[in-house]
Amino acid sequence: MKSYLDKTFTIADSQARIRQDDDLLSYVMENGKPKIIPKGTEIKITDARVWKDTVFVNAEGWGWTAGNNLKNGFLNETLSVIEPTGNDKKGPNAAWDAGNFLRQLTLVEVVGADNTIKLISNDIAEFYLALVRAAEKDGVPMPLKSGFRTYAKQEYLYNGYVKKLPHFNLAAKPGFSNHEDGYAYDFAIAGYEGNPRYDWLKKNAPRFGFVRTVNKEPWHWEYRPEIAATGVYKTARVKK
Repeated sequence: MKSYLDKTFTIADSQARIRQDDDLLSYVMENGKPKIIPKGTEIKITDARVWKDTVFVNAEGWGWTAGNNLKNGFLNETLSVIEPTGNDKKGPNAAWDAGNFLRQLTLVEVVGADNTIKLISNDIAEFYLALVRAAEKDGVPMPLKSGFRTYAKQEYLYNGYVKKLPHFNLAAKPGFSNHEDGYAYDFAIAGYEGNPRYDWLKKNAPRFGFVRTVNKEPWHWEYRPEIAATGVYKTARVKK
């Protein structure tokens, strides 16, 4: 699944440096300076790579450059599909809910907030992508901060929280997080009404099957089409 192959992108950074094919951390030099792709250039992307938590894209006719040089930063483009390779209940594709192992998921890599790679469930990828594409079309890019979490990732977050380590926030026990079943997604939203992303989701998310499910977390939305079909944008337990 490579969503970017049939699209046209625009260079938004005036310093979109071209990288060397065999060393993405080094620039292609021209007359003693890094060669750049001019701002405003429309390009096709033929490939994408992840290197040291940074997404690089191959601009047809130009070469490799950082994905965040593009308008909206290559946001929400899908890179690859990760199929389950076994039935390890704590493995990288294992889905959990309320302390119970559910099944193995097929996962999709997507470019999230800050040019980082996030995971979404292939089961609902079409609905997630429909939502973020519609938001982008309306001029409201929707960066994903957290999608599907592996058991190991949740365990790491929980242990850091319990030990009160720096930069660790409240986290559920592994196997109990909403993010472990493949239906929950946190967007980069820092407010309620008046925040453009929140306002857009409040108005439009139910059309795509998404609603708010966690009190005091305006960034947390889940794919719950049976609830969204009733016309509400949040569950009854969400008071704020």
